[in-house]
Amino acid sequence: MFKHTIETLLAGEVICQTAYPDEHEYLQSASNSQEVDEFLQKLERSLTHFESAGAYYCTYNSVDDSNRKKISELFSSMRSHFRPLVEWLDMLLQATGSDVPLRAKDSIKFTALLEAFEHDQTLTEQLRRLTNMAPFKTNRLELRDQLGTVFAKLEELGYLVRHAQGSNSYYATARFDLIYLLIEFLNDSEKLELPEVQEPSAQSELLL
Repeated sequence: MFKHTIETLLAGEVICQTAYPDEHEYLQSASNSQEVDEFLQKLERSLTHFESAGAYYCTYNSVDDSNRKKISELFSSMRSHFRPLVEWLDMLLQATGSDVPLRAKDSIKFTALLEAFEHDQTLTEQLRRLTNMAPFKTNRLELRDQLGTVFAKLEELGYLVRHAQGSNSYYATARFDLIYLLIEFLNDSEKLELPEVQEPSAQSELLL
C-alpha cells in the first residue's frame, strides 16, 4: 500500500475517503503518513493534510526553476475550470434548495437532480450555457444528456465517484474543497506568473 499511495500522490490525485478509501485509511495511521512524508521529502515534496476535508495531497516544498513551469501549467489548467465549476455549484445550490456548498462525502442523486432541472426553466437555460463551455462542452441537446455530460466529466476529473458500479448516485470528493484553496494560493503567490481570471460573483464567493 505504501508504493501505491506514493504513486497516487505523485500523480496529483487527492486522497480522501470517497475517492481513495484504502489509501485514505492507510494514511490515517500516523506512522504510515510519516513514512510517506519522509519519502516525499527526499523528492522535495510534502504530504499535506487538509483537515476540514479529511484529504491528503502532495505539495512542493518550494517553487524554483526546476518545477516552476510544471506547477504553472498544473494550476493554469485548474484555473481554467474555475468559472464553470463555480457556476455548476451555484446551479446545484439552486436545484437542491440548499444553502450549504458541496463538500467531500456529500451525496448527489442524478435522477433527483434531473427532476429539479426539468421543473425549472431557469436552471435548464443555465445548464445549456454551461454545456457550451469547457470542460462540460457537448453538442447534445436533450436535458438528460447535458446533465449526464456534466456528471460524467466531474467523475472523470475526480470530483465525483459513484456509490457503486452502475449507480446513478454519487459522492463528492475532497477536490471540491481543495480547488478554491489551491486557486487562492495561486492568487497570493508572487512566484508564479499566471494570467488573471475573472473574479467570482458575490454569490459564488460564498463557496470559497
